[in-house]
Order: sequence, then C-alpha cells, then structure tokens
Amino acid sequence: MRTSVMKISDAALLNNAAVIRAQVPARVKLMCVVKANAYGHGSVAAARLMQRAGADAFAVAIVEEAAELRNAGVAAPILILGGAGVESLREAVALDVSQAVYSVEALNVLQAEAARLGRRAKAHLKIDTGMSRIGVLGEGELAQLLHHWKRCCPDVEMEGIFTHFCVAECDPEFTKRQNARFAQALAIVRSMGFAPIAHAAATSAMLRSEYQYDMVRAGIGLYGTLVPELQGKLQYAQTLCAKPIRMECIHEGDTVGYGRTFTARRDSRIITVPIGYGDGYPRILSNKADVLVCGKRAPIVGNVCMDMLMADVTDIPEANADSEVVLMGAQGDERITPDELAQLAGTIPYEIMLGFSPRVRTVREGVSGRD
Repeated sequence: MRTSVMKISDAALLNNAAVIRAQVPARVKLMCVVKANAYGHGSVAAARLMQRAGADAFAVAIVEEAAELRNAGVAAPILILGGAGVESLREAVALDVSQAVYSVEALNVLQAEAARLGRRAKAHLKIDTGMSRIGVLGEGELAQLLHHWKRCCPDVEMEGIFTHFCVAECDPEFTKRQNARFAQALAIVRSMGFAPIAHAAATSAMLRSEYQYDMVRAGIGLYGTLVPELQGKLQYAQTLCAKPIRMECIHEGDTVGYGRTFTARRDSRIITVPIGYGDGYPRILSNKADVLVCGKRAPIVGNVCMDMLMADVTDIPEANADSEVVLMGAQGDERITPDELAQLAGTIPYEIMLGFSPRVRTVREGVSGRD
C-alpha cells in the first residue's frame, strides 16, 4: 500500500466548531459549511462532529453534496448555496433541503415539484449586494420576484435570506455598503409578510455583531485558519505525510528532476517521496516549499513530478528510509500550514486544503465522528 496518507484530526474539527460556537451569541444560529467534501476533511464525518459542537445547520454547494449528507442520516437543515438546474431543484425538494433562489424560473420549478410531491419546498433568497456572482440585483428585480413568490408559489417556504460579503477581511467600507444593501432588501422582504432567517457573514465577518443577523455561516475557520481573533484557539486538522521510497547520495554538480531545475552545490542526500501533482500537491511549489523530516525542514529540490517529489536531507543526518515525511502539518516543533503553502503557490489555503486527489488515502484520527 502506498505510504502517502492524509490524516484528519477529528479532535481538531470538534475543537474548532466548539470554539466558534462559543464565540457566537446563543441567539445567533451557526451554519457550518461542509461543501467540497468539507474543504477536504470529509463532509459526513465533519458534519457529525460539528453537530456535536452545536451546529444548527449545514451549507453545501450542490445537490449531490446535500444528498450525501441526507443519505448518511444527517437530518439537520441543509442549504444549497449555489445555483441549480431543473433536475437539481427537483431533487432538493425530494431531499427536504433548502435551495438558494434568485429567479422566477427557479421558484416555478420548486413550486411545481412541491405540488407534485404534496410537500413544502424550502428556499433561501439570495441577494447580490456586490459580489456580482449570483443573486437578486436591485430593488426592482427584488420586488418583481417577491410579488411572484407571494402570488404563484404558495408551496415554497422562504426559509432564509442571505448575501455574501466579498472583501470582509480587507475592505470594511465596501463591506458596510454591502451590508446596507442587504439590510434594505431584508426590510423590503419583511414588509411583504415574509419572515426568513437572515444571514450575511461567513468566516471573515462572523464575529462582528453588526453582521451576525439571525445566523452566521462558518466556513474556512472550521478547518483552522483565517480567523485572526481566534489565533491559538483554532487547530489545523490535516496532516499530509508519506515515507521515502528512495534515499540516495548525489554529487556536486548533479541535477534533480525534470527540466534539471536544481543543481547540487555540494554532495547531497536526496529523498524521493511518493506524492506529486497527480495527488494534488501543487507543482508550482517546486524548489520553493519544504517538507519536515525528523522535526526539521528539508527543501523540495527539482520539479515536483506527477507521482513523486524530491527533497534534500543533507543537513538531517538522522533521516533514514523509515523517517516520516510531513508535507503539510506538524512534526516536532515545526509546522507547515496550508497558509504557508498557499502563499508560496500564490493562491489561498482553501485551494490547498481541498486540492488533494482520491489517490491520497484518508485516515481519521482522534474522537469518533459518530453521534
């Protein structure tokens, strides 16, 4: 069996959900975002853990993710955040999950399917306040949709109303403008007799009282990062590791890997690790990132291959063929975080966390994920 493995700490996930739940007022519901396989952490197991820590609801991106949770017995409210086609809308009704809506056409599909099945459909009205991605844009469009909803869609419950801040972590003025637009839309909705749960804040704004409304959507913070206020309290849950498949000495002047992008300046000991960009380890980290061996940093040398990468352990004499290599996670006093890898790769930690392929075996560690 290949030694490359992603270890998921259930204890860390449980801790993070509990920490966030404790920071959010009791009157404010906590929706936990478990889309994209819970950012690479396993959606079903993560949802069960987060329920134990006080999650009130879950958010996913597509109906297939909602179906996975329902099929696993997760009965809590689930919101599909993304847009959907006709078949997905119909399946959402059958699964008893809420769908983000922002068009008359989607409402009509939900109404027809609810009537056909003899049940209520559920929806959260999405307001575009400046993301320019999906959502109702402007008061005229909103009024038209609300009138149609009230007249023609009696079997579709407006369970919620929400928006998405796009720069909450770095642009307070634009976020205030977004919030004002959302508050205005919410007032219009309530004036027409609807009583939805309102939510606007994701991880970057969820601890600010003015943005909490009735519920907050915790996302990346649940997985250990991007909440400066909770630094030291949140824990990273992923550890990516492997065992070397080769350890060999090369001479000064020898080159390593495709393209010969690394030339040894001294006699060196090079290990080959069985993981590469085919597993989701970014090739752009070639000659940039480190791995951990025996609690020390060893630089990656040469281009990351599809299935392997090489690292220089010359300065770690205790390293041997049985030494565990940590590509992301902690070892001894050292830690390589998704944030570090993201900065080196010119991306965001989200992409690092959820980018690993099914070729990397997942092992869960810590508390049980069962209720």
